[in-house]
Parts: sequence; structure tokens; C-alpha cells
Amino acid sequence: QMAPVQVAIIIPAFNESVSIGNVIEELITTIGDEVTIIVVSDFSTDDTANAAAAAGAMVVNLKENLGYAQAIDEGLKYACSELDVDYLLTMDADGQHDPKSAQLLIRSMIAGEQDLIVGRRPKSARFSEWLYGKYFARKFGITDPLCGLKIYRKCLYQEYGTFETYDSIGTELLTWALIKGFKVSELSVDIRDRKDASRFGSILSANKRIFF
Repeated sequence: QMAPVQVAIIIPAFNESVSIGNVIEELITTIGDEVTIIVVSDFSTDDTANAAAAAGAMVVNLKENLGYAQAIDEGLKYACSELDVDYLLTMDADGQHDPKSAQLLIRSMIAGEQDLIVGRRPKSARFSEWLYGKYFARKFGITDPLCGLKIYRKCLYQEYGTFETYDSIGTELLTWALIKGFKVSELSVDIRDRKDASRFGSILSANKRIFF
């Protein structure tokens, strides 16, 4: 009997009290309790931390607002230092990432020899994301680098030592892994509609940031 493979799910959350409890409950219902869910509350001013803890997640409370990528990095660091895990899955707090898709990534990772699996959404959320994806696909063969649903082998993250050193919108670790020749693949995932406004900002500012 093999010991269960340990997976940490890292969810950065800034003022997501409306959705976070449901996201966690769905994950536990779908995947079971063999995963540890870590919610990184990015200096939330609402009830995000309490709602996450009540739903069954471990909560890392940041003392200042660090932003999406740095919040993920804090969660990854915490998982590597405090938990006995093999894999690290990142996903969003807004309920758009289907728990069944998270489960699919975990199962594929455990079954295969991959170092990193990237979720591939049915369509890009913005024109700039579509363009970024086209460029990335031509250069690296990965079509949706900006999808927040990804799973990493822990040793991959530990070897690089960080998630992001510049504003790459969550693609720096992926790009490094591809350049270094790690085994990276993509899997189609389901995306659900968000119930409120995107945390990423207006269409104009988001497109500008991705283009940059």
C-alpha cells in the first residue's frame, strides 16, 4: 500500500469572503481530505481569513498587501517549509476554477512523470492574453501560460527558489522550467463565470499590464 501522495493547494485571496468558503468546501467534496488547502489572505479587509478557516483551510495572513504573485509565493514557501508535500497546486479564490479540473491536474501529475502541468482554458479572458498565448505557444509549445490553475512538483519550485522576481503575471517559474528542459505539459480545464468584477483591474489596465 503506497502512502498517499501529499498535495498542497495554494489559493491567494484578497477580499474573497463571498466565494472562498464555497471554493474550499467544493474542493474537499471533490478531491477529499488528502489535500491540504492553504489560503493566503493578502491583507484582506473583509472576512476572507475567517471564512477560509471555517471551511477547513489553513490560513496564512499577510501583514501587508503583496499582490497575487507574492501571495502565491508566500503560500508555496509555507507549504514547503511546514508541510510534508510532494506537489503544489495553485488556483484562484473566485470560484472560476472548477474543482474537477483541479482534481484532473492532481491525478495526471501523480500518474505521470511531469514536473509541471498548466491548465488550458477554453478561451482567453482578454485580447492581450490571447496574444501572449500565441507568442508563448510558438516559443515553448504551451498555449495558456497565464492560466492560474497549475500544479508543480515541489522540487521544481525549490530548485528555482521563488515564484516570481518581476511582474510576469505568474509565468516566470513556468518559463524557467521550460528553458531548463523540465517536463511540462498542458491539460484542458473548465472555467466558470465569475460572480463579481475581476480583481485584475479594468480591461484597459489589465491589457496594458500583460502587454508590458
